[in-house]
Amino acid sequence: MKVMAQVAMVMNLDKCIGCHTCSVTCKQTWTNRPGTEYVWFNNVETKPGTGYPRRYEDQDRWKGGWTLNRRGRLRLRSGGRVRKLLTLFYNPELPALDDFYEPWTYDYRSLTTAPLSDRFTSARPKSQLTGRDLRPVHGPNWDDDLAGAQDHARSDPNLKDLGERVRLEFEHTFMFYLPRICEHCLNP
Repeated sequence: MKVMAQVAMVMNLDKCIGCHTCSVTCKQTWTNRPGTEYVWFNNVETKPGTGYPRRYEDQDRWKGGWTLNRRGRLRLRSGGRVRKLLTLFYNPELPALDDFYEPWTYDYRSLTTAPLSDRFTSARPKSQLTGRDLRPVHGPNWDDDLAGAQDHARSDPNLKDLGERVRLEFEHTFMFYLPRICEHCLNP
C-alpha cells in the first residue's frame, strides 16, 4: 500500500485538560470493530495512577527495558534473539483481559421499550463479550482525575521506590494528564 496522505497530531501536555476528545475520536476511527472492544490506541491517563492496561509501566512484571549483563553491556530484559524467536507466536508476558477490562455497553432497549410506570427504568451494563449482565470493576480511565487515588496511585510503578512520606506529598501535590498515542495515524 502506498500512503498518499498522513494525519498528524501534536499534543501539548501543558494544555491537556483530560477531556478525552482525542481518545474517543481515535476509538471511533480505529477500534470500533468486534474484537477490539477493549483496545484504546489513544487514551489520556491521570498520573499518578496505574494506567491502562493496569500497571503497564511495571518493567519487572512485563520484562520491559534493559539490564546490564556480567560484562557491563546492555541487554533486553525480555531476552535475546533466541528468546524472541521462541516467543514469536506466544508471549507469556502479555497482559491478559483482566489487566485491561471486560468491555461493556448498556441495555438501552430497556429504556426505550419500557412501559409507562411510576418507577424509573435504568440501563444495566452488559458485557460486550458475553452479552450477560455485569458489574464493571475496571476500565481504561477508571482512576481518572484521582477518582481512587488512595487505592490506585499507591500502585503506580513509577512511585514504588519513593519513600512513603515523599510519595504521599507527591500524591497531594501533583496531578497531571498523560495523553498516550500509538502513532497509527502517522503510519496507518
